[in-house]
Amino acid sequence: MRNIVQITDAIRRGNNSFSKKDIHRETGIPWGTMCKGVDALLKSNSIFARRAEPSGRGRPTIPLCINPDSAYFVGIDVGAGSAKAVVCDLAFKTAHSARISTPRYDGKDAFFSWLFAFYDDVLQKSGIDPSRLKGVGVSVSGNVDSDNGIVVSGGNLGIKWGANLPVVDRLSLHAGVPALALPTQSAAAWGEYHFGLHKGEARLVTVGLGVGIGSGVVANHHLLISQPGAPVGYIGHIHIPGNDYLCACGFKGCIEAYSGGRSLAKVAAEKIPRRPELHSAPALDRAAAGDPDAREILSNAASYISVGVVSVIQLYSPTAVVFYGGQSHKDGFLFNRVIRDVTEIIPPERLEGVSMDISILGERQSAMGAARLAYEEFF
Repeated sequence: MRNIVQITDAIRRGNNSFSKKDIHRETGIPWGTMCKGVDALLKSNSIFARRAEPSGRGRPTIPLCINPDSAYFVGIDVGAGSAKAVVCDLAFKTAHSARISTPRYDGKDAFFSWLFAFYDDVLQKSGIDPSRLKGVGVSVSGNVDSDNGIVVSGGNLGIKWGANLPVVDRLSLHAGVPALALPTQSAAAWGEYHFGLHKGEARLVTVGLGVGIGSGVVANHHLLISQPGAPVGYIGHIHIPGNDYLCACGFKGCIEAYSGGRSLAKVAAEKIPRRPELHSAPALDRAAAGDPDAREILSNAASYISVGVVSVIQLYSPTAVVFYGGQSHKDGFLFNRVIRDVTEIIPPERLEGVSMDISILGERQSAMGAARLAYEEFF
């Protein structure tokens, strides 16, 4: 991470009370280099010095403070069901947030028209000075070539493999600021690492239970970003023997093909056609506690999902697993059955010291993670 970002992070963690000595101790950046970074931040008005009252002999300590209004970052998460956006200031307080439905993909022109309109609306309603916007991060539920800023595919969005949408180039040109792109599950993990219940956890895994089933990984404080041909956390596409349902990715037998939100609706319509009131994932979950049909479908879905969760725990040995998405509810039948199945499958010693929680960030965590990455890259 760049020195300037480390210095600003340290000031933020110090609640605007850190001096240069505190920053040097906190970051380990060489004194001269750190001082140059602080001076550059002061010159750009990104931070300011607050003179404290003297206490004893010697020079008074001069605390350094973030100037929140000096820089802003936008994070957009394009999910299968909805798109979320946040506008964050330099203190990473949310100046504005928004949520709209994501349309089914209908070609590049329609996609970019929708994305630009969403971005423009968010920026206008945030009320910020556009000249203070430093960068935009976009996360997309699909396969994203983050090195080249291209969305290769997004099965749950209707974007077929090889669409190769140049999101970064197009959005950068439209917004007039640099942009980056990455998969939703990776952005979610980074959002949790920096702003969630287990922020700063060295080994953190996130599990998204929604239209899709996915996972993000932070390993030894480093975000693992999935790439086409080098996937990380794609637990929804683990093959389950005996599962003949077709997945949005084009293959049969994926966990997501049976257990994803839209898939559950199709399964219910097939297995219990006489019960249209149960032909949606939320309806199944509400009814499962006392309805044998709903309970059977969701119990099977949970048994599949638990295989994916156990796999990622075995692979990455996290100390925290954070669930998020439309199917992650504290009182939900599916969620609680997943937790039960995981604890029954995996050896107890592997779960010792592992926390399993639901995100406190709600639906904004991927947008927050995308904004955070834009800050790291472009500030």
